[in-house]
Amino acid sequence: MRNPNGYGSVYKLQGNRRRPWVAAITVNLEGGKQKRQVLDYYADRKEALAALAAYNDNPMPRATISLGELYKEWSEEKYVSGISKSMVDGYKAAWKYLSVDEHVPMREHRRKHMQEVIKQAHEAGKSKSTLQKIRTLCSQLYIHAMAEDIVIKDYSASIVMPKMDADERNYFSDLEIKKIADSKLPWADTILMLIYTGWRINEFLGLTRFGVDLENGVMVGGIKTPAGKNRTVPIHPRILPLVKKWYDKGGDYLICNDRGGRIKDRTYREDIYRPTLEKIGIRVLDPHACRHTCASILNKAGADKKTIQGIMGHKKYSTTAGYTHVDVEQMHREMGKIKLC
Repeated sequence: MRNPNGYGSVYKLQGNRRRPWVAAITVNLEGGKQKRQVLDYYADRKEALAALAAYNDNPMPRATISLGELYKEWSEEKYVSGISKSMVDGYKAAWKYLSVDEHVPMREHRRKHMQEVIKQAHEAGKSKSTLQKIRTLCSQLYIHAMAEDIVIKDYSASIVMPKMDADERNYFSDLEIKKIADSKLPWADTILMLIYTGWRINEFLGLTRFGVDLENGVMVGGIKTPAGKNRTVPIHPRILPLVKKWYDKGGDYLICNDRGGRIKDRTYREDIYRPTLEKIGIRVLDPHACRHTCASILNKAGADKKTIQGIMGHKKYSTTAGYTHVDVEQMHREMGKIKLC
C-alpha cells in the first residue's frame, strides 16, 4: 500500500552499515517546493517504519529550524532565567565555536558536527574547561530542541571528549609564569595577579578598592558559592607592588578602565588576556587556568589543604573540609611558601 503524499518514505542504504534503513520525511520549503529530509537511521525496516508512523502521529512542524535559530530562541529564554553572568558568558563563548554550523538545519545536525567543533578547538590548544563548555551548550540546545518537538534524539549525548595529555593540563608551567612576570606588556601584571590569588575572572574584575587592604595585605571578595562569597585572599609579596599600582589609580574597581569603571569579563578575555599571552609567546590557556595554576603551585609548595580550600573558595576539598578555622595569619604563612618564579 502506497503512503499518502507528504507522509514520507523508508529506504535502505547500500553497503555494510550498522543502521542501513532510513526514515525520511517531506518538508515544505518556501515557494511551494518540497524536500526530503532524513528523520533518522535504523537497524531494520520495521524499526524505520515505526519511527515514520510515530512522526506522522505527532509531526514536528518546526523541522526546518537551523542551529543558529535554535540557539537564538534558547538563549533569549535562558539568559533571563536568573543564571549568573559568568555562566552566560561561558555559553556565549562556547557558541562562538558552535556557530560555524549555525545554518545547518537542526533536523540534519548530527554528532559529527559537534565532534568536529570540539576537535578543532582541541587542536587549537583550547583548555579542557572550554571543551566541556562546548559540550554543555550542545546538550542544552538538544534538551530545548527535544522539548519543542524539533528533534527526537539527543545526538550530543554521544560526543566523545578528547584525552588531555600531561602537557595539555590546564595550568601554566613555572617557565610560563616567569615569562609573564618578566613581561613589560601593560596588562601582563593582571594575569600574574590572577595566578597568585586564584580569583575567578569575574571575582577579580569585580574587586573594588574597598575590598583591598594593603596594610594587612589581603583582598576580600568572591561570589558564586556560599564558601566563595566574601572570602579573604592574602596578597603574595610578588604581586603586592602590582596590586598597589592598580589601587593607586583611584578607580572604583581595582582593575579598572580609563574611567575607573569595571571591565567586562568578555572584554578582558578577548581584548586583553588572550592578546597579551599571544604577545608574550606562551600557550593561550583559558583565564580559569590561572585559578588552576594557583591551586597547583600552592599544593606543590606544601601549603595546608584547608588553607588552599579557603583561598580558592571551594565548598569541598577532596581530602579536607572545614576551612572556617583557618585565620588570615596562617593563610599568609602558607601563601608565603610559594617561591618566586
